[in-house]
Amino acid sequence: MQKIFDIQWFDWWEGDDIYRLPSNWFYAGENIEIRKDLSWIQLSALLEDTWWNFDWNITCIVALDTLWVSGWGIVVCTDTGKIYLNGTLKKTLASSYKDVLNIWVNISSWVQYVYYVTKNSFGTGKIHRSTTNINTWVEDHREYTVATGNTGYAWIINNTWLLYIAIQNKVFILDEDEILYDYFIIPDKEWIKFISQFQDTFKVYANNVNTGIQYIWDGASTNPTYRQEWYNQPILWWVNDWSYDYVILGFNENYSDLYQVAGTQKQEIRSNLETSTLSRVLNWFLSIRQWIVYISWWKSWESSNYGIYTYGNYYPWARKSLVQSHSWTSNAFLWHCHSETNSYFACADDKVYKVSHNNPPTSYATNWYIESWVYQGDVWSEMNFDKVRIGYKLNGGTIIVKVRTGFWNTWKTIKTITDGSAKLITTNEVNTALWTWLGNFYEFQVRLELTSWTWTPIVRRCTTWLNTTDKI
Repeated sequence: MQKIFDIQWFDWWEGDDIYRLPSNWFYAGENIEIRKDLSWIQLSALLEDTWWNFDWNITCIVALDTLWVSGWGIVVCTDTGKIYLNGTLKKTLASSYKDVLNIWVNISSWVQYVYYVTKNSFGTGKIHRSTTNINTWVEDHREYTVATGNTGYAWIINNTWLLYIAIQNKVFILDEDEILYDYFIIPDKEWIKFISQFQDTFKVYANNVNTGIQYIWDGASTNPTYRQEWYNQPILWWVNDWSYDYVILGFNENYSDLYQVAGTQKQEIRSNLETSTLSRVLNWFLSIRQWIVYISWWKSWESSNYGIYTYGNYYPWARKSLVQSHSWTSNAFLWHCHSETNSYFACADDKVYKVSHNNPPTSYATNWYIESWVYQGDVWSEMNFDKVRIGYKLNGGTIIVKVRTGFWNTWKTIKTITDGSAKLITTNEVNTALWTWLGNFYEFQVRLELTSWTWTPIVRRCTTWLNTTDKI
């Protein structure tokens, strides 16, 4: 008898290789939470529909409380020029500049305003302005001009009440007197993808066809202090975490890698397996809340194809983990934003979904699974099943234990647990459940499925034993 899996410490992440993983890793999971309580697996908080209705594609979503506007909520903009606050239509822009790319807040003459950066395809754009309750507006408040081309994004930093607005090939500054300056300009053939700031240093990221570019800038000069190129690694998406930037580099979502950038040095966190059906595919969009990075990802074999992965930790002694925390739809999650208490995800189905950060959650995902990696015996040996022992607490709901003898084989249910707090599943129970012996095999994998309607069942430990039979 040989102990094959002993899953009891859940501080690490999913893997793409189905056969060779460190002992405490698991191969795949969905809707799982492993960071807040390190001793068990539980359901993640429920990703739920806000039931806000929008008429067309969402171009921007921002939580005003993260921009120092207390109590006003979530702003959603569509490409039809409609602007909503907490799902209520507040404004339909009459201007031809309707595509809001980004929103930020600044103070002018001791009054706090919200600024909306828009664009068109001809190299010009407008900045609209509203009061923080989004009731009083000045459309076409300021106008800017950039090089024509890929004017798809605008990124804004508020630095000592100066708005640094990065768009296309320029960084503008809008000061407290409402004067808009062309400040930092890069060549027309390049277009800015992101700007970040730490202390007195700015990092400006840009693309030139298939080359990613990073500029280091002091925020005051008209020229950069440093420039480097990442050949064949264009920048897809990014998010700032104080001294670090998290950046996705690659040609498209099938060729995309996640990096952590410190200063001018980048370190790879995760490499995509390049169109492999077993790979988690980066879907570009990133955000950050409380030092946890949120990533829109895609996996073709999930119950819901698109989900939100999270990367980070809550405890300094725990390693950072990468797991699929939420799934919902068959449409890609796009823009993210985070308020003090909730996270919001705009989806390609023109809806917004949210997750509450109560601990413990008030609502849990209704189902999840976790799969072990595939154990392979020695090439000269066969195996047969002995037993599985599981430690758990139900809190209502069920835990279903499944196994299969090969990654591409069908999962077979060996036990549905509806009571108790520990189970020993033996060979006889397996034979009764399957009406037949599993027989001898060369590969073995375990899957735990959990379903709940009120509270989350938890799994503390799952240990599997197999018998090995020499073929010689």
